[in-house]
Amino acid sequence: MESKEDIIDIPKWMRLDNAATIYPYTITKKYAATFRLSITLNEKIDVIILKKALKKVLKRIPSFSYRIRKGLFWYYLSYLEGAPDILEDIRNPMCNSHFKDNKHFMFKVRYHGSRIAIEIFHSLTDGMGAITFLLTLTSEYLKLKYKINIPNNSFILNTKEKPKKEEFEDSFKKVARNRGKLEKEKPAYHVSGIQEEGHIVNIITGKIPIDNLKSVSKKYNCTITEFLAAIMILSIQEIQEKEKSKRRRNKPIKLSIPVNLRPFYNSKTLRNFSSYVNVGIDSQYGHYSLEEIIIQVKNQMGMMITEKKLNAKLTGNVKIENNKLIGIIPAFIKKYILSIGEKMMGDRYCSSNLSNLGNISLPNEMVPYLLDMNVMVGRSKGKPNSAACIGYNNNLYISFSRKIKEPITEKLFFTKLVEMNIPVEIESNQGR
Repeated sequence: MESKEDIIDIPKWMRLDNAATIYPYTITKKYAATFRLSITLNEKIDVIILKKALKKVLKRIPSFSYRIRKGLFWYYLSYLEGAPDILEDIRNPMCNSHFKDNKHFMFKVRYHGSRIAIEIFHSLTDGMGAITFLLTLTSEYLKLKYKINIPNNSFILNTKEKPKKEEFEDSFKKVARNRGKLEKEKPAYHVSGIQEEGHIVNIITGKIPIDNLKSVSKKYNCTITEFLAAIMILSIQEIQEKEKSKRRRNKPIKLSIPVNLRPFYNSKTLRNFSSYVNVGIDSQYGHYSLEEIIIQVKNQMGMMITEKKLNAKLTGNVKIENNKLIGIIPAFIKKYILSIGEKMMGDRYCSSNLSNLGNISLPNEMVPYLLDMNVMVGRSKGKPNSAACIGYNNNLYISFSRKIKEPITEKLFFTKLVEMNIPVEIESNQGR
């Protein structure tokens, strides 16, 4: 039973959480930090029912009902009434980041055929907050359409309950300590290519049986995430070794891997609460075999994904936000400084991303209706491509999104899996 202390009165405005602070300053005409989650049902979407479900879910998860506003010193969040329009999912994914065209909401709900997708600006939430929203929305849609009961779980909230204070929490500030440290890193190697124009994002998705991945990962004594990261690094290494420039051949290859911080602190927030680790190889020391790369990735992740290491990093970021000198700089000057800093610091230190939302378990009552899930990252500023994956119904769906025309990294990645007798089904949006 809910206690009154747990329930929140919806605030009319909020400060951005610590991770969200940087994103408004980096928006350009061609770029906004967005990502996308989608599910496919077993029959065509009824958009009228989907609209009803969305209104109910926004009452339960009102942290999604905020817009970005610019204050004198910082951007902040302002509450919005109503709901965004539900759009047909027929254009290039994540192709328009203008909030004005979306009633100022920072997320979009799209549909096409039997697919429901949400596209989210990262100031709103991270992958775990987004999957909770999408699966709660899907559950509510199925309840309304088929008059069935679907129990709650860690990803599906009860829409009859009131919003909770802990779901609005800025967990970064809650758990930050006195001492923080941001590690210095070397600039990473980037695969080169011809950039696509405008908002175009090229997507290639591979569907892979999880049992096959588990079997091969077990052989190498590593997790699925560590194995996939190693295959990505191996693929990028093959491209790098053909570079004519010695300077480019000797740059380190690093993947940025997001880490969900909620389990470390028992956080229930639906806002951002994740960090990242950069793992990889130092190419100046020569060629690395797959076995050597796996050892590097496994050891580096083991060293960096600890509560104390992660807390030191998040505390360092909180200290920057709380710095009084930074606080008094007007927002329009901050935008200039932080956009340059993000361009020089963020993508500069990783070759690509690999985000794994894990294996999603659903209530038995929901499984017959849900065929697959997918996750993908939007066009990046500096990196040529990014990868994201999610597991569902004994399959892993991994999507590469890139802003260059050439799919060289993806082709090598999937080819190496097939050469290891791991079957892959490929889909792409490049037939447009």
